[in-house]
Amino acid sequence: MQCGNCGAGATQGPDGSWTCNNQCGWSSGVTPATPEITTTRCRGCDAEVHGLDGRYACGLCGWSNPWSEGHRPLPGYEDEESGPTPNVLR
Repeated sequence: MQCGNCGAGATQGPDGSWTCNNQCGWSSGVTPATPEITTTRCRGCDAEVHGLDGRYACGLCGWSNPWSEGHRPLPGYEDEESGPTPNVLR
């Protein structure tokens, strides 16, 4: 298996989750309720960058990784009374 963030190899733990061999912070385990601060190397200038749940943006060169590379889905807006609200331009 490959890391869902940096593409390096991943190792399966005893609980069945996967963890990046490159120590970029990616794991396929249970996602926490609060965002996790993660670290990786910038693909543009090789600086160390920090992000939330595997989503990064470099302040030095402007690089950012695609949102689809994050460790979990982006939160959506949901009104408790009416349910999910679609994105509508007004």
